[in-house]
Amino acid sequence: MTRLLHPRYWGYHLVVVVALVAAGLLGLWQYHGWQERRAAEARDLTQVAPIPLADVIGPDDPFPGEYVGQPVEVLGTWVPGSTVYVSGREHEGREGYWVVDEVRVGSSLLPAVRGWAPTPGGVPEPAGDVSLVGWLQPSEAAAADDDPTDDVLPQLRVADLAQRFDEDLYGAYVVATEPGDGLVAADLQQLPDAGRFTAIRNLLYAIEWWFFGAFALFVWWRWARETVELETSGTR
Repeated sequence: MTRLLHPRYWGYHLVVVVALVAAGLLGLWQYHGWQERRAAEARDLTQVAPIPLADVIGPDDPFPGEYVGQPVEVLGTWVPGSTVYVSGREHEGREGYWVVDEVRVGSSLLPAVRGWAPTPGGVPEPAGDVSLVGWLQPSEAAAADDDPTDDVLPQLRVADLAQRFDEDLYGAYVVATEPGDGLVAADLQQLPDAGRFTAIRNLLYAIEWWFFGAFALFVWWRWARETVELETSGTR
């Protein structure tokens, strides 16, 4: 192997070292990006001071992942006849429903979870101007709806609500920190954690870069072995 230390091979070794260092650093960069994005989505912001909704998200903005659970101040007007119920929501071991109404904020609608109820229906509708504080949440994943014509939804998905209202909707919803009349506060345990596939592309890129580094090392090892074998056979 001492033959490989000859100056004429230094250029080959340097290329391999540069490739390994670059692949390692780029892989770490993507890996840290994956960790940071997941941490930003999963961090608990529920106890921080509320900030105005407009400081976090606008009507046409994508959901800002770093603000999951951020308390926001909402000023607007309740939309009459907009009440829907989201099934499969537990409170103290009992399964029930989220009660959701639309708040008109400017020219767009923002879904607001007013609280929890054991059964759908029979909850008085809010009216007039509203000022509330709620935890900001992203739209939930799609789920099969057995009866799309009723007011009970299997998930709180903005795309589903958009089909019910011929108006622009925010790409988010809020869970009121104080429940509406006759309702129980929605459990904080129902707030979503970082999704399984959050920033998965960053993780795959990290693995790809490390695989590239391993492949470069393998190619160098094969070259080094063959070079030594050729030189050894040539001196016999």
